[in-house]
Amino acid sequence: MTFDEYIAWLESAIARMELGAPAMADAMAEYLSDRVANDMLRRTVHSEGAYYKARPGAPPATASGRLAKGMFTTPASSGLRVTAWVGNSARHAKILEYGGCVLTPTSGKVMHWRDSGGSWYHARLPASGDYPAHPFLEPAVREAIADGSLQRAAIDAFRPYDP
Repeated sequence: MTFDEYIAWLESAIARMELGAPAMADAMAEYLSDRVANDMLRRTVHSEGAYYKARPGAPPATASGRLAKGMFTTPASSGLRVTAWVGNSARHAKILEYGGCVLTPTSGKVMHWRDSGGSWYHARLPASGDYPAHPFLEPAVREAIADGSLQRAAIDAFRPYDP
């Protein structure tokens, strides 16, 4: 291979990699979104309106499916260094993932609702301290890295662009 042929091959390889990097990032984001929605958030299920108290640090239980339906991805741009995003658009996603928030009534002195545990009246939730975290996205990422499935999704997506 001559020097000019090598440069042409190298330019061709870089062009292919510039297509492969976004495909790989997108595949990883889609894999994580799917894993959260169809695995992590389906591990514990209860009927909508039923009282259920998850232990602090455990993923939230599924009732209505709004949290799973709120999973989204943002595609990567082009180039060799790319970022694709995965997240959740449900209003309660942030409080579940990170905890730490206290809920108070928006009108009136107390919040009121009914479920299978009865009729509830609270001036603030939680009654004392911070709301515990029930992470669902971060544990799914850790599991996908540990079991190698995230790496496999990336490799499979990059394979058509491999020079």
